[in-house]
Amino acid sequence: MYIYPMIKFRVKFLRLLVLFFIALSSCKHHNDISTYSKSRPQRTLKDYFDQKYLLYKLPDDYYKDNKLNQSFAENDKDLFKPMGYSPTLNLQYTHVYSNRCIYHTADTVWKFAEVCFPNTCLTKDSAYAEVTIKNTSAQNKTYYARLFYQNTTYWFPTDDSINLNSNQYLDNYYGDSKLISVTIQAGKEAIVKIPYRIGLNAKGEFNYDPDKDPARPGNYEFMVLIQPDKDDLLMSDNLDLKIVNPFAVVKKDAITNRGEKYFNNMLYVGPHHFKFVFLDEYFDKVNDITANNIYIPKNHDEKRLCDTCSGWYKGVINESWKDRDFMRGFIAKADFVKADYGTRKENFSIDTNGIKLTIPKSKGNDYKKTWGEFIFGPSFKYGHITVRAKFAQMMNETGTPNGIIHNLWLYQRDVDPIDTTNPYNYIRNGQGVQLYEIDFEIWSATKDPKTFWDPYPLITYSVVDYMRDANVKLKPKESIKAHTGESINRLTPYALAWNGDQFNKDFFNYFHTYEIYWYPDHVRFLIDGVEKADIGKDLAKIPDKHMFLWVGSPLYQDGTWYTQSNIPFLKDDKYSIIDYLKIE
Repeated sequence: MYIYPMIKFRVKFLRLLVLFFIALSSCKHHNDISTYSKSRPQRTLKDYFDQKYLLYKLPDDYYKDNKLNQSFAENDKDLFKPMGYSPTLNLQYTHVYSNRCIYHTADTVWKFAEVCFPNTCLTKDSAYAEVTIKNTSAQNKTYYARLFYQNTTYWFPTDDSINLNSNQYLDNYYGDSKLISVTIQAGKEAIVKIPYRIGLNAKGEFNYDPDKDPARPGNYEFMVLIQPDKDDLLMSDNLDLKIVNPFAVVKKDAITNRGEKYFNNMLYVGPHHFKFVFLDEYFDKVNDITANNIYIPKNHDEKRLCDTCSGWYKGVINESWKDRDFMRGFIAKADFVKADYGTRKENFSIDTNGIKLTIPKSKGNDYKKTWGEFIFGPSFKYGHITVRAKFAQMMNETGTPNGIIHNLWLYQRDVDPIDTTNPYNYIRNGQGVQLYEIDFEIWSATKDPKTFWDPYPLITYSVVDYMRDANVKLKPKESIKAHTGESINRLTPYALAWNGDQFNKDFFNYFHTYEIYWYPDHVRFLIDGVEKADIGKDLAKIPDKHMFLWVGSPLYQDGTWYTQSNIPFLKDDKYSIIDYLKIE
């Protein structure tokens, strides 16, 4: 009669033990970034349609509701095979980053991964187009053929809307193959293979350096010209693509010469056939995710800015201070201390869960105002950038800003000479240069320098252009209202700033997607799929130089009030987590 109660007790004990371990497990994984985002994007295509060229096959109706730019209408009977496959297929190439493709490994120079189609550092060869040439004459003939490609997603038109009085289309991304010759017997036909690559320095704009001009993301159109004359402009071995856009030449021929020279001797496949994706990162081991290869942690031991240049801070570690504590309470009475300051590599980590940027806590005699930042090594020109991130909480438990700021930038890679004829050429940065930026910036906001804090972080969408177009609508120190009511201003003269939403505290408890569409004539900003700002060339000079992605969660940057340098140190580690990146 005593066995049953004992069994009952043991069952209760085991249940409690199980619940304890479940709770312990829950606590253990609470800070594991693999559990932060249960809805992170997953790679859905596990197999390549073409393993060698790393091509995916997109659904047949992929472009059904998506009107693509293209230079010419397609003629079904004239189609050729740009990649050896039927042009009725919708194919996508997503560049794979490998440590075998990295150049410039020293910390003092740019990292680089060869970004091209196909990835020749992996496949060691070219792609091949196929075209059938028929000799309908009564004698043997030699034909010359050349393939041309052009990005149509981020372009200046070479279609019927082409501007014949402008040469902006020379800024398009296009390239060609080598000239191929073939002799065909009378009345016969031949299948001709044309090797080519969409890749670096396609127009020969640079003395060849592998970190210049990688392939541009987006959709591509293809044409093959077949001519009997090797010395023709577009067939010549001396064709200079810096001053000749073949698609513009053929379009002008169609308009002005009824296509007699080129258009009627051209085979064409439109941009629905091939899409190039610069990066599609799920952190699932498809790409190289070794720290300091493609994702490069920033490391500055000191970042001297106007509000922190003294290096001294109030020695208070607290997560619950309020406005009144600042001037009248324990913060005002605290001593000043020296602290570690700046971007540190140890605050950056990367693995199959994603990228983690740490803003470390402090403790007595070990005060820290450091954080993590990284840049994406390869640069690009134009594109649609998506970053899915959960940025660190920007307010303490009382709702008061804790001094954290978040930056998601595109930043110019190379310094340009300054145009001294521009009346605004005096507007320069601290190094005396003008570097473009396209920015999401989330600030701790305050309306008063005496620390009456606004309890809502503010986001700014901006194009930093240094007034490189003197004719833009807004001049330095001017401001207007957007159609949605937000302020658009040049109160900081080197930047066009569109002030957007204020965020509630719980915004930072979740992952959000941040998107930038960077076109030659405007820039769009979206959060969670909703457009927040669209900055056109009337408001700012749209960046037209190669940029790289830069993400960080710094503390107390220039642009916030000087009082932020006195905000107490963090009591707990804060993290910004990135679990998805795409550039297309």
